[in-house]
Amino acid sequence: MKKQALYLTIAILLGTSFLAQAQEATFTPPLPLHTAEGNSGVFISSTAYMCNPPVNEGDIFGLPSFSATGVFVGEKDFQSYVVTQNILGRIEIGYAMERMGLGDWSDDVFQLTGARPQNYVVMHNLNTRLMAVQEGDFDCPWMPAITFGAHFKWNDGLDEINRTCGGVCDMLGADRDFGIDLTVVASKTITDLLPMPIIVSAGIRNSDAIHTGLAGFAGERATTFEGSIVAFLTENLAIAAEYRHKPHLMDQLAGTDLVRKENDWYDLCLAYIVNENLTISGGYANFGNVFNHYEDNVWGFQIKYEF
Repeated sequence: MKKQALYLTIAILLGTSFLAQAQEATFTPPLPLHTAEGNSGVFISSTAYMCNPPVNEGDIFGLPSFSATGVFVGEKDFQSYVVTQNILGRIEIGYAMERMGLGDWSDDVFQLTGARPQNYVVMHNLNTRLMAVQEGDFDCPWMPAITFGAHFKWNDGLDEINRTCGGVCDMLGADRDFGIDLTVVASKTITDLLPMPIIVSAGIRNSDAIHTGLAGFAGERATTFEGSIVAFLTENLAIAAEYRHKPHLMDQLAGTDLVRKENDWYDLCLAYIVNENLTISGGYANFGNVFNHYEDNVWGFQIKYEF
């Protein structure tokens, strides 16, 4: 009952991360928000727009941006802490520390094998992104912003779980604790369709991450699609929908539900711009299979502050 009340409170607090560069607002809004993996975007997908660029012409550095995200994934829990720094308006460097509590997964492993692995993983993300094309470049009003990214990920916990379980992670294909995602994403703000702006983003990701790296890395790579649509309801309130295609790079453990095939992710979220520094957001997601459970009732929230 307490957990249900907590979920309801989070839902009322409003949406999980989204992005935008709304030119018609009366102040510069603290957008886009942060992905859980440590760069500018919506909650589960990147956008070409970047956080907190330099304000004055000739400035090299913008001010840093910080966010804290909490997600309740059924039997599990997830937290992410992100900081990003903008350089020259076109370069973004970001870091995220993600922690995922695995809930009863450790108990399920113990019942099956007699081994009890730790019930959490920690992942470090270091991101570098370059906006190669700005929106409207080449005197083309229809030209979207286009950003390329490289994302180094290190899973601090996979090796210990693998040792405790007698090398089962290696056997199933999660034989690396680090990997690099490569991304390209385009974003376009549409101002003449509805009374308020709409932001459309689409991107591709080449990666060997399993469950975004929280279950390790396979060495074998796959290219996937992700995207989002953000619609402003008022100057301070926006609604966003996201989709992220997920590959399945890890073998399933025959006869058990300890490792299930990955499913695509999607979410629906709201974000409220409190002032020119602070945004509060939250919403609902379906993550499909996550380790030993099907997680279709995921609630999360984020607080983001731009200095």
